[in-house]
Amino acid sequence: MRVKHIRSLNLWLVSRGNRLLYHGKENPWQDKLVLESALKIEGIRF
Repeated sequence: MRVKHIRSLNLWLVSRGNRLLYHGKENPWQDKLVLESALKIEGIRF
């Protein structure tokens, strides 16, 4: 899983391979729900 921040747009991207799991303004490292939802989309449970 890759997490990328585009500073000029203040946009966070979470992807795995060529599949985009999350894009938005919230930092996935600081917001637990964002990362949980991205993992849920991918089918990973913890």
